[in-house]
Amino acid sequence: MSIWHRVTVDKTHSKLFGVCAGIAKAFGYSRMGVRVTTIVGLLFAPIITLTIYATAAILLPTRKQTTI
Repeated sequence: MSIWHRVTVDKTHSKLFGVCAGIAKAFGYSRMGVRVTTIVGLLFAPIITLTIYATAAILLPTRKQTTI
């Protein structure tokens, strides 16, 4: 299974849409690190970063919550 099948929007740990939290979970990075990288991307390449973020927010599936 490809790594991209694990990338989802994480509404549980979201600040805006959950894209950064979902990417961090799928690749094993810290949520804060991915968020800071996204903000830096917005500062240096705002149109590209915003386009990618918005596309991911719309197209990525939502992570299913597990209740134990």
